Amino acid sequence: MREVSLAASSRATFGKGPARRSRKEGNIPAVVYGPEISPLPIVLSEKAFRAAVKEASGTSAIINLEVDGKASKVIIRDIQRDPVTSHVVHVDFHAIRMDKALHLSIPVRFVGVARGVKTDGGILQTTMREVDISCLPSDIPEHIDVDVSDLGIGDAIHVRDLSVPNAKILDEPQRTVVVVAAPTVVKVETPEEEAAEELAEGEEAAEAAPEGEAAEGAKPEEKKEDKKEDKKEEKKKE
Repeated sequence: MREVSLAASSRATFGKGPARRSRKEGNIPAVVYGPEISPLPIVLSEKAFRAAVKEASGTSAIINLEVDGKASKVIIRDIQRDPVTSHVVHVDFHAIRMDKALHLSIPVRFVGVARGVKTDGGILQTTMREVDISCLPSDIPEHIDVDVSDLGIGDAIHVRDLSVPNAKILDEPQRTVVVVAAPTVVKVETPEEEAAEELAEGEEAAEAAPEGEAAEGAKPEEKKEDKKEDKKEEKKKE
């Protein structure tokens, strides 16, 4: 397990005002807590924190946190960000013991290209990006690799299929981690097909017309003939 170092200072001021001023100065308010220590408010450089996270390749690494010259091992439990700027506004550190197991979430990294995607046009759908585990701090993995290369259409990998050395997986075994779904087929009709369908619909409508409608359609002609006969009769009378 990778370990990184980070320096911080304790802080005696609290509240939104001091926190806001601290952020303007390029610092991050934070707190260190744990089952065997009292919460310790601290402040650290935002630049140093970003560098430590980058070096650790994530947030699951062990951090050797030095506060006012006193070092302790911690992990990052929570990072709060500004919803607009995405800048880090607060960090929660959890103090740990190397001989005591802890619970944490480990990122999942998908490896390879699924056979069902590559050859059959399927869609890789990931339903879990992290897996909860329990292990000793020295056994914390940076990530969990999941090889999807052999997955065909309809194939899936579940939590029960995963294996993490020296760790216990806490998520439900039946949960789906990733699945290859069938491609969505959208039929695009050509102008010829559309014209043929319209013609067929017209013919079906004509065939389905009631006999009464056809009879009504002939009535105007019948009326014309009746008028001609009436005129002939009138001329004879004259």
